[in-house]
Amino acid sequence: MTKKLDEQTERAVRADARGLEATADTADPYPEGTTISRPNRPSRMFNLRLTDEQFRELHALAHERHLPMSTLARSWLLERLDHERRAS
Repeated sequence: MTKKLDEQTERAVRADARGLEATADTADPYPEGTTISRPNRPSRMFNLRLTDEQFRELHALAHERHLPMSTLARSWLLERLDHERRAS
């Protein structure tokens, strides 16, 4: 489920993207700290139970950030996995 941005924000984002694309140099290396992901790798489904209150909180936070709930929850889970890997 994706949320539609208001028209003013959408125009600003598109203009910013066009500006970045116009000045991009594909011969330059990626900036330091850039993470390259491979989003089309095989993946598996994971189900999670939340109370109604937890679900509403997650929904509200995702809505504030203009993200699907699953994207927000997945990013938090992956951040924690990364933290646990570094702690080991």
